[in-house]
Amino acid sequence: MIVGLIAVMAVIVIGEAGWALLSLISILAFFKRKKADEREIQLLLKANTGTLMAVYLSMFPVYFFLPSVNWLMAMACSFIFFQGLWGLLMFKFG
Repeated sequence: MIVGLIAVMAVIVIGEAGWALLSLISILAFFKRKKADEREIQLLLKANTGTLMAVYLSMFPVYFFLPSVNWLMAMACSFIFFQGLWGLLMFKFG
């Protein structure tokens, strides 16, 4: 969630150079790679399903009610935000 909020603020404040910050943050996932067991894979698939559903539903208001917003930036930032939010909800409620 925090990375998603940082990405939104970086793109708003810095402009197009904020995408460079987002790409640098996303590279960290490749350096911290480890072998996942079955439980982690199941949690990852469950988190991705919920995240994609939340992003899909959040793009309707952005596309129809905020036509001046860059929808690709909104989709990328909302995906990162909802991935973190969905992960927190999964750990809290199982």
